[in-house]
Amino acid sequence: MEKNRADVVICGSNYVLSSEKSEERIKEIAKYVDDEIRTVSKALNFNPNFKTAVLAALNITEKLMDSTDTILKLQTENHQLDNDVKHYINQWEQAKKQVTDLKEKMSSEVDRQSQSTEDQKKLQEKLVEMENAYFDLQMENVNLKNELKSIKRMNSDDEL
Repeated sequence: MEKNRADVVICGSNYVLSSEKSEERIKEIAKYVDDEIRTVSKALNFNPNFKTAVLAALNITEKLMDSTDTILKLQTENHQLDNDVKHYINQWEQAKKQVTDLKEKMSSEVDRQSQSTEDQKKLQEKLVEMENAYFDLQMENVNLKNELKSIKRMNSDDEL
């Protein structure tokens, strides 16, 4: 990758910095360092010197380490979220399969009930036929009894 160069001023001293970062980013970093050194200088009432540069470096390092800790924490949370997402996707897939299985069961049960209803209708029709046949047999029995009585009466009239 190509190195970019930038002329910067930190605490009144000129520096030429080179980096793979853009010239604007190099200047932004240098301004941040300059601002940090000036903040430390004002807090200590010192003119910028080696001691303020070291303290500024410590402040910057602290911010860097805090940021690194935050990144690690976020990465851990992200990893946990990835695991959670995988878990919920797995549960979703299982739920979809269960729904599909239940739909198939329901369809099968509807078919079975439909068949049972048809069988029940056929049995009901047979029952009606048998009741009609039973009624017809009862009527025939009554007729035969009456005919028998009639024959018995005729026989008894003939005997007299």
